[in-house]
Amino acid sequence: MKLISYKTNKGNFGDDLNQWLWPKLLGKDIFTKNDDVAFLGIGSILTLTDPYYFNEANKYKKKCIAGSGIRSLKENIKLDESWDISFLRGPLSSFKLTGNFTNYITDSAYFYTLLNEYNETVKLPKKYDVSIIPYYESTNVFNWEEFCLKHNFNLITPLGNKIEKFIHEIASSKLIISEAMHGAIMADILRVPWKRLRFNAHIAEGEVVSEFKWHDWYASIDLHQVDYISLQKPKKDKLKHKLFRKKYRNRVTNEFLTELKKLNPSSFYLSDKNRFNQIISELNKKKDYLLNKYC
Repeated sequence: MKLISYKTNKGNFGDDLNQWLWPKLLGKDIFTKNDDVAFLGIGSILTLTDPYYFNEANKYKKKCIAGSGIRSLKENIKLDESWDISFLRGPLSSFKLTGNFTNYITDSAYFYTLLNEYNETVKLPKKYDVSIIPYYESTNVFNWEEFCLKHNFNLITPLGNKIEKFIHEIASSKLIISEAMHGAIMADILRVPWKRLRFNAHIAEGEVVSEFKWHDWYASIDLHQVDYISLQKPKKDKLKHKLFRKKYRNRVTNEFLTELKKLNPSSFYLSDKNRFNQIISELNKKKDYLLNKYC
């Protein structure tokens, strides 16, 4: 079975999670069996804007979608009978791909709840009051390390393909502020209250793409009207000038600190316990389905 997923040289937790999670869930040799099957898991990879994913998948006789997301509302994707849509990330992806709102569970990162290590991980001692997770394309836009060190926040970077460290750092936090969607997703999985940061991701990947995927996930866990911390990012040409970069860094620092002072734990989010348990139950059934059909 061929895993189809996004890859970047510097690493990005949400995408890198695929290579780590699926063998733990479905067996270490999952990607050495069924040579005629393409497998699409975590990520907003159901898109024709970048045809790579479908071009790769269509090299195989059968294709299985397990929790992937449509990239945006602009997509118009038609699939034939060689595609097995096990489930999609959220109701918006479900509607765009199948014409109904029902063929979804949530992001397949929630399969982490079925691993043996999950119960021990959620019990890790809380070492950090607040941890901040930038989007992987934002790490070179603002000096997060300097900011967090100076103002006593814990920085969790999505770079470097350090899956277990990333998960354990979230589990060891009391609150999570995340620009990276899978930072918020893992926080929800680990039952750590989270808050979205909107800074650069919606610019880097596009407003339509960014808002679609966040709201697709929100809806999958029955959250609506979710607010966030918003920081303004200047145009790239202005960041070329050293003097402006310094002024910008100071401005973002001041804005962020002002926003953080307004926050209290009650303004952070977690999916409802009943919905969370329902997700786990549905994923257990999907795990059995995937094992029986493809393993």
